[in-house]
Amino acid sequence: MMSWASPLLIIATSIALSSCAIAPAKLKRAMRSQVWGTPQALLTTALSEPPDSPTGTKALGLFVELWKKEKRPLRELLPADTDQGIRYQVEFEAPAPEMQPLAYFDELQSAADFKISRIRHHQRPGIGAPLMALRENKHRDPLERFFPPEAITRPVTAVVHSGPARAGVQPVRIQILCALQNDTVLHQGKRRPLAADFSISWASALSRAGKLNQSAILDMLTRTPKRQPQLFLLEPYDPNKEPLIMIHGLLSTPLAWADVTNDLWADETIRRRYQIWHYLYNTSAPALYSARILRTQLRELRPLLDPEGDDPAMQRTTLLTHSMGGLIGKALAVKPGDAFWKAAFKVPHETLKLSPADRTALTDAFEWEADRSIHRIIFICTPHRGSAFAENPIGRIGSWLTQPPAPFQAFYQRISAENPGVFTPQYELLGQGKLNSVSALSPGQPTLRILADLPMPYRVKTHSIIGNRGRPGPLEASSDGIVPYTSSHLDTAESELVVPSGHGAFHHPNALSEILRILRLP
Repeated sequence: MMSWASPLLIIATSIALSSCAIAPAKLKRAMRSQVWGTPQALLTTALSEPPDSPTGTKALGLFVELWKKEKRPLRELLPADTDQGIRYQVEFEAPAPEMQPLAYFDELQSAADFKISRIRHHQRPGIGAPLMALRENKHRDPLERFFPPEAITRPVTAVVHSGPARAGVQPVRIQILCALQNDTVLHQGKRRPLAADFSISWASALSRAGKLNQSAILDMLTRTPKRQPQLFLLEPYDPNKEPLIMIHGLLSTPLAWADVTNDLWADETIRRRYQIWHYLYNTSAPALYSARILRTQLRELRPLLDPEGDDPAMQRTTLLTHSMGGLIGKALAVKPGDAFWKAAFKVPHETLKLSPADRTALTDAFEWEADRSIHRIIFICTPHRGSAFAENPIGRIGSWLTQPPAPFQAFYQRISAENPGVFTPQYELLGQGKLNSVSALSPGQPTLRILADLPMPYRVKTHSIIGNRGRPGPLEASSDGIVPYTSSHLDTAESELVVPSGHGAFHHPNALSEILRILRLP
């Protein structure tokens, strides 16, 4: 039998490990075996070699990197190369008037110089020199609030085009294209595959995000977490690509999706159809609180991206969720009516003493409108009916240690102070600001029962991926080690896959294949 000391040891060990700040990817720059050379020499090599040759693309990548490092202008006439006696009129072409990669990114480096570990390395052969593009996120643009603070990175590719020389001057035009938005490039009158390295830039961002791992556990223990809930775009907004929002689970962060994101970007069909977004939330708070914040941020973001409100991207959204993230996802898709209000409050909301801001927030927390853009949800190991883990010794100690964020606590304490006795007995902890994510996952918690019983809108297709640890026996008696099958199973799901995995089932190769299959559906 497990002693009371064992849960404490497990929790202490988890906290100690979290302080190590291990990043999910490691990036290492290889030692260069040769001197860079002058820009003229590098450009001469790039132009004299076939456009897909290793030597030519290496030279082009180093040329762009050196040009950026020396802060040269977008257009410049280079002096004659000593060997060729010809001058190059170099011009960097912008894919759009408001987006010039050479000016936008703080770093452009040849991807050929880097090696990565801990994630798979996905590349595509073709024309051009893949680059690692990085912009420090200093919120120079209002939209950059919705990009990761560690860095804004992109897999981009440089392509060189040259024209005939006249009077000793050869025009050279260089495009820098995002490989997530361009599969081909028009080169010498023919449409050719665009070379790409999908993983180097992603690994660069992940290598900076080790401290985010700390928040998975340490932020559970404080009322003032270092990172606030935030929806993040991971690629340039495309008005024609459907958002794929990934929502992590309890004691986790978006870093859990590092491998999945990397692998999805490498799939041509997925890359063309979806743009990937991540949602980071404080997992110490109940799921419905985090869902309310996500709804609010989506309402703020969509007009920024689509002021006219007519982009195809804003009409359809798919959610990829894990564990408690699935509860957040369902809370976005359903309309609860007054089911939650009647369970939590003894009186109608119009009788409560509330400020206008608190009244709006409370309505959004209990009687929200469904997000009609959501048309598909993938649930992975989601505790629709809770987990007995929340009631065992480890869960009880975890609940005792867990501190919901200060805004959550203060909001409900303020409502209770101004309206004493309005919470039902089942929600007294909420009125005290003490209901947390662990206690909210108890099978006896009424919120879970109400959410599980809410019918999914007919327009929303659901899919389940469930772990059973590969153990024999009846499926109905199985578990992923945290959530029992009977809690994760949905009678109404369009598909269900059981994988021989624990609670982190999305890491299993069968789960990744299933995610890819589902995302390819019409």
